[in-house]
Amino acid sequence: MSSKDTNPKQLGDWQYLGREIWRRTWQPFKNVPFVFYVILAIICLGGLGIWVEIIKGQLGQSADDSGLLTALSTFFPALIGSASLQLILSSTGNSDKVLVSFSLLACFVSFFGVVLITIFYPVHPAWSLGAAVWFGIFAVWFWWFTNGDELTYQNAPIDAASGGSTTRAVKGNLSEFKVD
Repeated sequence: MSSKDTNPKQLGDWQYLGREIWRRTWQPFKNVPFVFYVILAIICLGGLGIWVEIIKGQLGQSADDSGLLTALSTFFPALIGSASLQLILSSTGNSDKVLVSFSLLACFVSFFGVVLITIFYPVHPAWSLGAAVWFGIFAVWFWWFTNGDELTYQNAPIDAASGGSTTRAVKGNLSEFKVD
């Protein structure tokens, strides 16, 4: 069932949002290409700055966690911001104000999260780093939530909606067909 099959007008807004969160969280696990894309592209390559800082810390090249905090504090707002705008654009086309609102909330929370983490880091470095890690996890989930329905990441033929493969023989007889 896609998000187009679920009419938010049939459910209350909160029930619709809850159903979409549940569905978009668990359904993408069925798509192996999507899961591998998230692991390789989003977590490994997208979080490369984070991994570099973790390795530097393990090798004793970093005296404090400020580099790790900087890497995390640039990773999660960028990922949440881009996924948020993507969800807004796709949901606006479907007139899905519930998902647009949820997306704006995620973007708003991300922005204020990075501001608060930056402000409180000198006073509470461990708390700030922990909050940045949790925001990073939320950012990956939010990207997952936004892109889980995308056909690009699924192992389904792209031409299935148009009636199948374009290389198959056309049914019927076109011998009388004339073009002027």
